[in-house]
Amino acid sequence: MSPKKILLVAHDVTLAHLGRPLQLAGYLHAAGHDVTLAASSDSARFLHNFPGRTHTLAPTGKARFIENLAKGRPVFDFDTLKRFAEEDEQLLLRYRPDIVIGDFRISLSASARRLQVPYATITNAYWSPAFKPHFIVPDLPMVKFLGVGFSQRLFNLVRPLAFAYHARPMNALRRHYGLPSLSHDLRRVYTDADLALFSDVPEIYGLHGDIPGGHFLGPISWSPDVPSPAWWPRLDQTRPIIYITLGSSGDESLLPRIVGQLHGTDAQLVVAAAAAKALPVHPRVFSADYLPGDQIASLARLVICNGGSPTAFQAIAKGVPVLGIPGNLDQFLNMHYLEKNRLGITLRAQDVNDGRVAATAQHIMDSNGYTENARVFARIIKSYSTERRLAEAITKLSPS
Repeated sequence: MSPKKILLVAHDVTLAHLGRPLQLAGYLHAAGHDVTLAASSDSARFLHNFPGRTHTLAPTGKARFIENLAKGRPVFDFDTLKRFAEEDEQLLLRYRPDIVIGDFRISLSASARRLQVPYATITNAYWSPAFKPHFIVPDLPMVKFLGVGFSQRLFNLVRPLAFAYHARPMNALRRHYGLPSLSHDLRRVYTDADLALFSDVPEIYGLHGDIPGGHFLGPISWSPDVPSPAWWPRLDQTRPIIYITLGSSGDESLLPRIVGQLHGTDAQLVVAAAAAKALPVHPRVFSADYLPGDQIASLARLVICNGGSPTAFQAIAKGVPVLGIPGNLDQFLNMHYLEKNRLGITLRAQDVNDGRVAATAQHIMDSNGYTENARVFARIIKSYSTERRLAEAITKLSPS
């Protein structure tokens, strides 16, 4: 296959939406393609060693995105999506790519089609309408006042209407550009592309291959390129290690309570806490703003995270089970499938407040089944070459 001009657009409202396209961009550059990676200035610190071309996007509105997510509002309104689409078209006209790959840059559903550029989106298969997961009510404001049980029953009733409401801004954008609307299903908004690139493995869903319109790459593993902290040599690898990170979209106000509850275990607690303050001081607590997650996961007995796909699969790829503390629907969907495969356990924020972290963590570490299942899936994940699967996807998108 001849080299292609490939543009990757990282809508980096969270670190995951930078890490996945950045990792793929590295593979594509190494394969000889002419690669441009677009990301906002918030991600500049992570791009110093990227060998390809970079382009700085306008601010993506991370704070507003996180607020909308927490309050159950559409994450982007029509005006915001229109601004993104206009910026997309400027990018596409400037770089004239053969292929554009976006990560949560949903405006490309309109802009790439208008300019007739083959378009792939990086996502997870649990967002595909082909699957029928149990949709667990996320930590919306009503959960605090109505309780989980009643909120779940209400969520079951209104979810299709809520998905339609959340799809309205994207459908309005497409109508604005004279494109047909998508269905009234938010999942179509998040997966609409010429090809959906799934950052997971089909075995999680009980499958053994691709689905129409979807191409499994295997989990896209990325860790920030940061130096090891000064305390790294003091870690005792003969004692259990629990790796704790709530990521860039988790509720880091929970971290002090999580760490405090785990003091009673004999584990060393390694904490990535980019914005957390006031972690309990303890000789077995080691923390840094950012950590090489893949290295820590390979040493850990358990990973505690927000339940999101990147960190959860980073753990499972090392044969390590997960304790997920999700907040948003994406994280609950991922944990739904991990629990089905006995790869981890989900706790809600209220469970943390009720002091259930230590007992749950100990249960996972003491139950061989979780670790054994994680090791089985680690072997499955290892059988997927993301570079090879990505090359196959590029051929599908641009066969000549």
